[in-house]
Amino acid sequence: MLNDDLQKDLDRLIDGDLTDEERSQIASRLEDNSEAIDWLADRAWMHANLRKSINRRSIENEILSQHEDEIIQLPKSRFGLQVPAIAAALALLFVLSFLLRDSAPKTIHFATLEETHSALWKGGDLPTSSGSRLGEGTLRLVEGLATLRFDSGALVTLEAPATLVLKDQMNCELKTGTAVSDIPDSALGFRIKTPSADVVDYGTRFAVSVYEDTGETHTQVMEGRVQVEYAESDRIVELRTGQRNVAAVDSLSAPTEEPSSEYRTIPVSPMDHDSRWTLIETTKDAYTGLVKGHESSVLLYVKNAVMEGPVNRTSYLGFDLKGIDKERIEDTELVLSFAPTGWGLASYVPDATFSVHGVLGESPDWDESILHDQF
Repeated sequence: MLNDDLQKDLDRLIDGDLTDEERSQIASRLEDNSEAIDWLADRAWMHANLRKSINRRSIENEILSQHEDEIIQLPKSRFGLQVPAIAAALALLFVLSFLLRDSAPKTIHFATLEETHSALWKGGDLPTSSGSRLGEGTLRLVEGLATLRFDSGALVTLEAPATLVLKDQMNCELKTGTAVSDIPDSALGFRIKTPSADVVDYGTRFAVSVYEDTGETHTQVMEGRVQVEYAESDRIVELRTGQRNVAAVDSLSAPTEEPSSEYRTIPVSPMDHDSRWTLIETTKDAYTGLVKGHESSVLLYVKNAVMEGPVNRTSYLGFDLKGIDKERIEDTELVLSFAPTGWGLASYVPDATFSVHGVLGESPDWDESILHDQF
């Protein structure tokens, strides 16, 4: 129940009988007093209705039509109106401004977008410029890499294409794509939720990949320890350095140190070339140098390990140019699409350059089925 003095002050506010200093004092008292705000709102409506039952939608028109002269004369007759409708309306706006201010959502930031590399964003609701402070919301990375630092100390690098929902400084949700995390002691217990599992960190560096087509969660630990909590039951799998596992919609695999037998590639966008171009796919492709435990039918490997002995790898591509008038060729373009290996994460592989050499005319025949055995 409001005390009498406060009620009198609020009545004087409605009547316009307060000084600027007194109005400022009342405003401060109203900020934390919801009961007083409600009382003032009811009182203002009572005065504005002029003791009649008026449909709320017609209040503004009625005030303007019945008190036009009062509005014009208000500065000269501040104390002359016993029940000034315009003053009541202004008081109501004053009350509503506090209500709106208090009810407006307050953005709480708990992460920073530290840096990006060749990043392309699309469809998210958070700022995407480097250095931006981030709160709850969604990031959708179409191309490139992006590194986020949570206020807890957790460092998360997204590898496109990826969709990440930020919850708070200790929780996020990976919808699709890959997130590589480096977690200090200050962020022990950092959690990455996925459609099929929750991955909880205990001081480590680890990677989580979510495949949109199957909903599978692939987790691998580079250093330390994590727990994978299965979404469909209370089953938990612990992974340590070098181990990985897969959480599917209907299963949770045991820890293993063996790599996946096949790796998914990033979908390739349609090539934007007009009718003057002739598009030719490879007729054969292979690479030299056996890649033990990492064979793939969709990847071509290149490597130059000068200090590691005979482990260099060179890739070869074959094209059938029969039917192509070589005299009319004005330009050529070789398009290679990036594909994640699943064991050499892009965020932990340094930038590299490589050379492309082409041979026209007759060239030695080679067998793609056995080329990888040659050094």
